[in-house]
Amino acid sequence: MSDHDQAPPRLGMSDAPPAPLRVVLLASATSAHTRRWARDLAMRGHEVTVCSWHEPGLGPEGWRSTSAPAGACLPLRVVRAGHWLRREMRRARPDVIHVHSLGAHGALSFLLSARPAVPLVITPWGSELRAADRHPGRALVARLALQRAARVVPTSREVAELVASRYRVLRSRITVLSWGVPDVLLDGGNDADPRSTRAKYGIPADATVVLSVRSTSEVYRTREILAAFTRAARVGPDLFLVLPAGHRPAHAAARRAQQEYLALLRARAQDLAGRVVVIDQPLGQAEMFSLMRASDAAISVPQADQRSSSVLEAAAAGCRLLLSDIAPYRELVAEGLLADLLPDPLVGSLADALSNTGPLDAGDRLSNRQLISQTERGSLKVAELERLYRDVARAGAV
Repeated sequence: MSDHDQAPPRLGMSDAPPAPLRVVLLASATSAHTRRWARDLAMRGHEVTVCSWHEPGLGPEGWRSTSAPAGACLPLRVVRAGHWLRREMRRARPDVIHVHSLGAHGALSFLLSARPAVPLVITPWGSELRAADRHPGRALVARLALQRAARVVPTSREVAELVASRYRVLRSRITVLSWGVPDVLLDGGNDADPRSTRAKYGIPADATVVLSVRSTSEVYRTREILAAFTRAARVGPDLFLVLPAGHRPAHAAARRAQQEYLALLRARAQDLAGRVVVIDQPLGQAEMFSLMRASDAAISVPQADQRSSSVLEAAAAGCRLLLSDIAPYRELVAEGLLADLLPDPLVGSLADALSNTGPLDAGDRLSNRQLISQTERGSLKVAELERLYRDVARAGAV
């Protein structure tokens, strides 16, 4: 056979695999979401650097973490942070910079050049957008940061619409991308025995366990959750409430506020001795999933949210879902997720739901698990993020 007679190579056989990307995450290194994206991208061979305004936190897993200089008054710290950030950009030589949140790290992105040579991807957090509704300064930070982005990547269609309508971001520059659920949780489940998990946290073996799956804070209406549980506990003697403290804020003032909020909850729970446990220590993702699997129902009732990874994980764990009746959760229900949506006033509707709660039947648990496995698989989400990075990097190089 001559050279001219040879069959053409099959697609993908002749081309070398695409080169690894150099990615900078401008994000809090203490955030579980940041650490998960960094780890997953590094596992796919990419060179990942996390540049954080806050302290680096726990040791990285295959990626590099660095934080802005501390120990100075704010104006001086900002000046130092500008030198630090530009030095880190020269060192990392990123193909793409991903800004997580429109708070401190959205503002930090302004320390880059006025017209960054490297494309910016921004994931707006719902909490910053809610804060921007009440603070003109934060709204200005959000608007300026979003206008500089090559791509805006919210996790829900509602926030995508908000970004387009209120902040005038072209819809062609918006991509909705859920964070999903790690494959290891979907495929391996969790080997921890629910009975041993309950015993570890002082939860009665025969109780109907209700778990708040979000951090204990005013944003997630933990005080209202406790008030509703107090009502329901009067008629449900087997009900037991678990309140994880959750994420520990990086700022000292925020940590103090969290401790004051926890102290208030403990004081209000004194009449429910033996019916409520507050878990002070931060829980890793596997530990939290074990707790979800040991619970009958999971609660997430903020007044605004995006597509919450905690809610998705609780569905995969087999919990009955008690959720606030807001747009991102209605999106999930429209896609087939089985959940109870609770209207305001919350205390009354949640108390009624708790009074009649119990574990999902086997068929409903299986339905939710299959839906999450098919639509929220973490490996597919990070692959989609990788493709998005390559698209914006390629467009920026043209």
